[in-house]
Amino acid sequence: MASVIGQGATRRIAGIGAFAALSVAIGSAIAQDVPMPGGATTLEGLDVTGKALSLQKAVAEKRALPVISDGISSDEIGSIPDFGLGEAVQRIPGVAMTINNGRGEAQFLNLRGLNPDYNTVTVDGVALPSTETTTRNVSLDVLPSSLAQQVSIYKSVTPDLPADAIGGITNLRTRSAFDVPHTFASARANLARWDNQRVVAGSTPSGQAEATLTHRFGSSKQFGVVLSTSYFRRDSSSLDTAMDSDGYYAYTGGTQRLSSLRQNAAGTGSTLRPSDAVDGMVAVPDRHRWLTYDNVRTRESVFGKMEWDNLDNARAHLTGGFFQHENDEQRRAQFLSRVGPATITSPTTGSFARGAAQADDDHYDQVRRIRYVDLGGSYEPSEYSRWDVTANYAVGSYRQTTREDVFTSAASPNLAFGYTAVPSDTALFTPVQPDYFMNPDNYTQTSYLSRDERSRLGTGTIRAEFTHNLGEDAMGWGYKAGVQSVNRQQHYDLDELGYVPLRPVSLGTIGIEDVTYRPYDGAGQSMLLVDPAKAMAYFLAHPGNYALATTNARNSTLGDFDLNELTQSGYGVVSYRGDALSAMGGVRYEHTDQTVTNATAQPANSLTQFVRQTQDQHYGKWLPSAVFSYALTPELMLRGGASKTLARASYAALAQNGTPTVSVAAGTISQTLANPSLRPRESSNYDLSLEWYASPDAMVSLAAFDKHIRHEIVSLSQTQSQMNPAGLTGTYLVTTTQAQNAAAARVRGLELSLVKLHFDALPGALRGLGATFNATVLDMNGPSIVMSDGSRRVLPMLTGAAKTLFNASLLYTAGPFNAQLSANRTGKMPISFATDNPVNDVYYGRTLTYDAQLRYAVDAHLSVLMQGKNLTNARPTRLIGPHQALVKEELDNGRAYFIGVNYLL
Repeated sequence: MASVIGQGATRRIAGIGAFAALSVAIGSAIAQDVPMPGGATTLEGLDVTGKALSLQKAVAEKRALPVISDGISSDEIGSIPDFGLGEAVQRIPGVAMTINNGRGEAQFLNLRGLNPDYNTVTVDGVALPSTETTTRNVSLDVLPSSLAQQVSIYKSVTPDLPADAIGGITNLRTRSAFDVPHTFASARANLARWDNQRVVAGSTPSGQAEATLTHRFGSSKQFGVVLSTSYFRRDSSSLDTAMDSDGYYAYTGGTQRLSSLRQNAAGTGSTLRPSDAVDGMVAVPDRHRWLTYDNVRTRESVFGKMEWDNLDNARAHLTGGFFQHENDEQRRAQFLSRVGPATITSPTTGSFARGAAQADDDHYDQVRRIRYVDLGGSYEPSEYSRWDVTANYAVGSYRQTTREDVFTSAASPNLAFGYTAVPSDTALFTPVQPDYFMNPDNYTQTSYLSRDERSRLGTGTIRAEFTHNLGEDAMGWGYKAGVQSVNRQQHYDLDELGYVPLRPVSLGTIGIEDVTYRPYDGAGQSMLLVDPAKAMAYFLAHPGNYALATTNARNSTLGDFDLNELTQSGYGVVSYRGDALSAMGGVRYEHTDQTVTNATAQPANSLTQFVRQTQDQHYGKWLPSAVFSYALTPELMLRGGASKTLARASYAALAQNGTPTVSVAAGTISQTLANPSLRPRESSNYDLSLEWYASPDAMVSLAAFDKHIRHEIVSLSQTQSQMNPAGLTGTYLVTTTQAQNAAAARVRGLELSLVKLHFDALPGALRGLGATFNATVLDMNGPSIVMSDGSRRVLPMLTGAAKTLFNASLLYTAGPFNAQLSANRTGKMPISFATDNPVNDVYYGRTLTYDAQLRYAVDAHLSVLMQGKNLTNARPTRLIGPHQALVKEELDNGRAYFIGVNYLL
């Protein structure tokens, strides 16, 4: 096992192994579960409902699947018993969630230390399209928890599963009318409140409601219908305290007036060099910025399914879903930045004799949407054989409209300030003349713009497969063969309309919000809040005061792209199932045809002339895989797997060009270009899992994995002298940043999972206690990147990966009452790696959050519940600096509270 794990994680894993041995020792067998109305079960006289029932069903699913997996299941009312899919999924071993812009909602799923680019999300086995602009990521905050009857995460794969699965596959299985023999109906509703209310507008009610109905009808109950709908609304605010980058000063004590490293006498300077050592220097933020966000987030969904089952050998379904997440966000910001040398009085305090300031606002209206329809059926020509055919079309779309106003206050001694910058805490800038800093007459409008950003990804899937002797009760040899075609068409378009004031106009003339807002970390300071309604009114009343920006056409064209990707697959699987041993293996072949169309400026500094270009790529991949499971005893299961999987490049890396920066006088060009020739990452994966099922409500699982990733994709920059580049005349020094297949990486780890829903050995009412614990420890060898001076740096981790993940839940059931207290801890997670100097790498800091739920069953149909989210008000942080000891940003989202009812017919 040590060879799989690697030496870097030995001490952490030894602790987990000891904990696993201790946990196995306390497991005990309990009676078999007996079905109860509504899906609940009884264990030695104790009802199992809510979270406990969800966990029990998930354990049963894990035991039954042929691959190494984990998951979550619905409770007796057909809902995932948590705040949403993202929050529920992050309780699974090896899962971490990326928060939506740090503002409080679990959005993107990271598996086993691999960010969403390495994973696939499916519904009933069909891959969902992305709702994002330039990535393949599926946003779980768009999907309601009521959609999923079961969420399974496949950590080892077989050839019939999607190949884009280096991290794994997350499959959402929807409800079927044939899950139960009778009509099923459930509903839940709650009201919610966030601690952080909107700063400017009055907050309105938050909460959610969802309902599910399944019904069978016909002479033999051969028809079924499933209907589900949900609505979610969150009205709240967030505060982002941002410090951006830091300057480093060689401070030796006392009071010193110093320029930062690389800063010239004029108070400006270039970025750090890779060889610069800053350990022991004093770090001071370049600027301090407060951004306050007023948000109204809503999610609406409708899901339906028509089914037919002749109750013998044929089935068919027609499924459709509409899922939408809208975020109406008003962001107001104000910053104060340093100018010139610093007067440093201690390692954490000092001042600047000059400063510059800005106040701005952005109104974002963002809509993300998934729509899909799925038609499929199966036919069994004989007792052990089956044909399955599926046709699916899905559209993922994103649209964000933005209106922005920017007001600046030029560098001045009137904006002098003192600072306090303590490592591991947010910094604070304190203006020497706060009346000047807060006077809107001292801020002049510099831009007024609107932007419309749109993305649409249409995905069509056709699949047909034949299976022989692979059913749940099949014994002996079996096989499966299938073909699949997936056609993806991604279109991205940005339109920008910017205006430049022709004559100065102050923020005081336009007007500010009549609201006093004091950030929690401002020591009594307040913010200057731009009023967007007054800014728009002034613009409409004075059209002659504005001219169109000359960059509109350039900014609206160069980032646009179209990408068509057709992947055709064939696969074959051979299986054997005996009394103790089961094995499955085979191969998948995928051929991909890809066409990218985008635009470049011609010449590179043109504001109006652009050339569209098209590039094709074709590649094929053979992807073998095999899994096995062996029952050492009726309770002890050994599983293993080996596979080759892919992770395709993001749409941005393949197709999106940036806007070049050209200096004719200096003879320099800086550009970011797409790379349509990128190959997908390829990974050889090895998995091993030992699982002990002591009883229906007790399980211990220990898994190890090792992933060797080739053709890793990293962003590289190269600078070279070119003659007459990009339509220009003369010799230029051209710096090109482009994604490349230029490195390899390796991820190894251990996962421990423990479930014990009732501690039967405890006396009296304490028998109702239960607990779960999950831990993941990773060891990584990251890829190498090229630094700005041409040197190479081996990265310590992969982007979006955390080396440690822990979560635990304490459960309690006593008659009609049950409770749950959950904790989630995620280790540091890199967001981006810098090419100028490692101190500018950005990480998410370690996070630890606590959630709680209380539920009381009034009768067999009605229950009331209360929930609390982020009870300790943990604030996500982004870190920078040597050893990531400096806070770049801190995000305050506040706590949330829910009170509601569940109803089961």
